[in-house]
Amino acid sequence: MKTLLMIAYNKHKDWINIVKSFGCNPSTAEDIVQEMYIQIHLDIMKGLDLSYNDDINHYYCYKVLRGIYCNIYKKEARIIKLYLDDIDEIKQAEDLGIDEVEYAERKEQIENILKDLYWYDRKIFEICASGKSVASLSRETNISYYSLYNTYTNAKKHIKEKL
Repeated sequence: MKTLLMIAYNKHKDWINIVKSFGCNPSTAEDIVQEMYIQIHLDIMKGLDLSYNDDINHYYCYKVLRGIYCNIYKKEARIIKLYLDDIDEIKQAEDLGIDEVEYAERKEQIENILKDLYWYDRKIFEICASGKSVASLSRETNISYYSLYNTYTNAKKHIKEKL
């Protein structure tokens, strides 16, 4: 006679499809099904009868799978996710001595002003403002240093005037 764990394993693809229907990706679904096998083994060791007409109780397996999925989902919901861009913006706002809301408003104003600039001026400003030096940009593009420098400083002046 087959053990209940072997009977459950014979329906492995069915369990995977059930977990995928919860909204999991295939690798997470595989992990959840493996956790279910461990739970079944532990419950059998405790003496629970999980059989149903010479088969495993499908409702029990569904409830175990759903419970494991919900526990994982709840744990993920409690995790606070911070993106590096958000951290950089918060740090920049702190360096300027303003709160994040005001920083976001100023950033949006600058982006709107940049939309009014000629595409070349906007691109030079964005590249230099991101940290690339005018000298290195000049070497890479073979554009005159003074041309790039004047474009960048004129764009900064334009932004300051509009703010």
